[in-house]
Amino acid sequence: MNRITVVSEDDAINAQARTYAEYRAFAVLARHTRKVRRVRVVLRQVDAGETCDKVACAVTVTLEPAGVLRIRATGPHVYAAINRAVERLGRALGRRVEQRLSS
Repeated sequence: MNRITVVSEDDAINAQARTYAEYRAFAVLARHTRKVRRVRVVLRQVDAGETCDKVACAVTVTLEPAGVLRIRATGPHVYAAINRAVERLGRALGRRVEQRLSS
């Protein structure tokens, strides 16, 4: 795995949250380092209308030798969105690896 990039489209999402997102993504992807080329995490506020604001976390993983895995999750706050996204990412990556092994 060459690089994990975490960006936020909002000033409301602080450096601590971006660091947490990088840590959580790395923790989930560490065992798949040979299969992962690049990771991009985007955090942003979502206008939820009349309800309270939410945060969205989108993760894009570029795989070796080819392929892309995209996951998106929302939560009532940035840490919940990050946790949901990386949990989904771990399951999706596990399924993808199993499919390739069984092929």
